[in-house]
Amino acid sequence: MRSLLLLAPALMLAGTATAQSNTSSAGTASPTTGDVSAGTTTGGMSGDGTVGVSGTADAAAANGGTATTDASARFNTANNTARQRSTATARDDDERARSRSMTNVNPNGDVRSNSMTIYKQRGEKPVISRERTVNGEPK
Repeated sequence: MRSLLLLAPALMLAGTATAQSNTSSAGTASPTTGDVSAGTTTGGMSGDGTVGVSGTADAAAANGGTATTDASARFNTANNTARQRSTATARDDDERARSRSMTNVNPNGDVRSNSMTIYKQRGEKPVISRERTVNGEPK
């Protein structure tokens, strides 16, 4: 099993401080009934001139399969924005799984998160799950 954790909070002193604080997170994982699995999470917060994001990616493949993970964060201090993106993929001869999560902290303080996972077995239809939240509320 391969796992990646990226935690990247940032204190932004530029811009105006607000009394409102927003948080949001999203995460999905593929079914665990097969030989491959992939899962990701991201989250973010904004408030009082501070923004932060974090995320994880996890993938596993048995029977000689391959698994990859990636996570990155980006901050823009000029306008108090941040973005976290996490991806995980796993595949073997007859199965594949992919998970992607992303969180954006917008200049107005809104925190938007979305996540999607696709799991496919050879000869079967793909199983797709999605999650989307804005300021912690499902959309």
